[in-house]
Amino acid sequence: MRVTQQAPIVGFRRDRIGARLIGLLNVLRLGQIYEAEAVYLWLADPTGHYPELADPHDFLCGDFIDRHIRIVGGMPDLTGRSNLSALAMTVDAASFRQRLARGELFHSDAAFEMTCLLGESRDEAHRQAVRIAADLPLAPRLAERLAEGRRRLAEWAGDRGAIRALHLRRGDLLDGDPWSLSSWPAKYVPDEFCRVWIDQQPGPVVVFTDTPAATAHLAQGDPRVVPVDQVLDLDGLNAAERDMLEVLVMAGATRIGAPGGSAFSRAALTIGHAQLDSLPRSLPPQENQDAHQALLDRVISRPDSFLCSGDLAQSAQHALHHAITTGQGAALADALAAMSDAAARHPFLYRIAAVSALHAGRHDTARDVAARALAAPNLVPRDTRECQQVQDTVGVIGDPQSPASLDAFLLACFGEKAHHRPVRDMMAAALFGQPGSTALRLLMLPGWQAQDLAERAEAAVPPLWSYLGDWEELLDDVTARQPLREMPDLHRKMLQSGRDGLIADEAFASGAAPDTPRDAYGTARIGLAASALSLHGRYARALRLLHWLDEVQPGDAMINKRLADTCFRLGNADLGFEFLGAALDAMPDNVLLHLSMARRAAVAGRAAQALDRLEQAAGLLQAPRLLQRQGRRVRQALAA
Repeated sequence: MRVTQQAPIVGFRRDRIGARLIGLLNVLRLGQIYEAEAVYLWLADPTGHYPELADPHDFLCGDFIDRHIRIVGGMPDLTGRSNLSALAMTVDAASFRQRLARGELFHSDAAFEMTCLLGESRDEAHRQAVRIAADLPLAPRLAERLAEGRRRLAEWAGDRGAIRALHLRRGDLLDGDPWSLSSWPAKYVPDEFCRVWIDQQPGPVVVFTDTPAATAHLAQGDPRVVPVDQVLDLDGLNAAERDMLEVLVMAGATRIGAPGGSAFSRAALTIGHAQLDSLPRSLPPQENQDAHQALLDRVISRPDSFLCSGDLAQSAQHALHHAITTGQGAALADALAAMSDAAARHPFLYRIAAVSALHAGRHDTARDVAARALAAPNLVPRDTRECQQVQDTVGVIGDPQSPASLDAFLLACFGEKAHHRPVRDMMAAALFGQPGSTALRLLMLPGWQAQDLAERAEAAVPPLWSYLGDWEELLDDVTARQPLREMPDLHRKMLQSGRDGLIADEAFASGAAPDTPRDAYGTARIGLAASALSLHGRYARALRLLHWLDEVQPGDAMINKRLADTCFRLGNADLGFEFLGAALDAMPDNVLLHLSMARRAAVAGRAAQALDRLEQAAGLLQAPRLLQRQGRRVRQALAA
């Protein structure tokens, strides 16, 4: 296969070996199924974060690399390529083939599982990945070590047959910049949870880790905990070869306990037949609760019992949610705020303390500890944003009527902070509960509907999708938009919308016209159901409901906005702009509609229109931080 710059499908991930292996298998699978040239772009950066991965020849044969891999020295130019992870939820196999035939280009950043298009079987995708992985031509030395490793593991298992493996991720999360400067709860499992999982296994557990001392610290003399180097011969291998060998050997395990966000263990799962227990989530509820309490007690009372300060810091992140939900947030905040030496090396400890104090109602403490974190020179950007958001939340709670509070909330919704759900929800609770809430008016969500949705979701505030799903174009990127589709699934969204939408959708499906909504409540619920259908790519069903609502209630701003969104998702920009213009005609003072038009126009290359709408938005609302961020995104789109 000829490797070209314009291969229809390329894969790229600036990540470790597990993520790269999944990414490589993903593009190989897609290329085979859709008979398209598929190339993996391998990052070789000896001075970057992963210098040990600079040469794929350490793992794979040269002929294979020539045919399927192109080595790049930095971030490749992916301009003009659609992200497959984003498309997968709305594009089926037939549509994808058509788009390939039209010459469209795609890129994949898959790092945890195979990318499956709409309607594709995940089980079949896994079987295909296993077959492709089995045929990967490994570099000769690695192939020899793999055969030997599998033989030795089988001998070790002996009559036990089943092999249990634990992935104990430590390494640079403990003491390596920049990783140890922030928390990684999806990649880090504290000892308490590992021990519970080990206790559930019928026999010994082989521990795969990047920090051998962590295995001994975990074991505390328990003979069931077996370090991997007691089973495999790892002498003479470089770090990259060792990682690859361990992934391939771990794939032969029967059951794997691992962090849920570990691409290393996900890679083993992808190429093998193991059952994965995502820790700590997979633990039984009571044992999980007890382990969280034991961990919290240890963080507060015995900080010296951890392997090192990095172990304490990463573990504290896991203790945070438990402390908040059990009313122990003040104790955790006080303990962490006093750990100045550990916080100097791991400044996110102050961020955890600030969030904990905020949820405990200790607003002054939260503001002060957040300020201490912000003063740390090594605080990473995401923790900086969260500490700023803690300070914003204290301000919103103190004065929910101020323009600054509305600006802070809208920035939390449409900025990178939108993923930090608990703090954003605290802002929403303060603002949505205000009489004649300006926030709800801008989002075009009636107050009664916000309350109704919160009750259906059994939460203090409406679910995120219900008030941001109609404004996803204002979010930063695909990653920020994905939770709107994933949480919850379409079925639960339809249930949360209310019976009116379900009944109307079922009526159309049976070929009958729905009954006219009895009142504005019914119309709003049906509109929200249509929004959910559109978000999930059920465009025909969404359009049936929306066009019918447009006849029932012509000229409604939100109905026209949802029609516009559906048209844009279908690729009909001209009609999308027409409906969005109608929404603006109906509600010309809504700043979010102006920003929506600006973002859409920028993507379409309509510079004058985009900049004009930005200027009009600036005259409608005193929200400098929101407007600055949206303006930056508009200008970036125009420059692309």
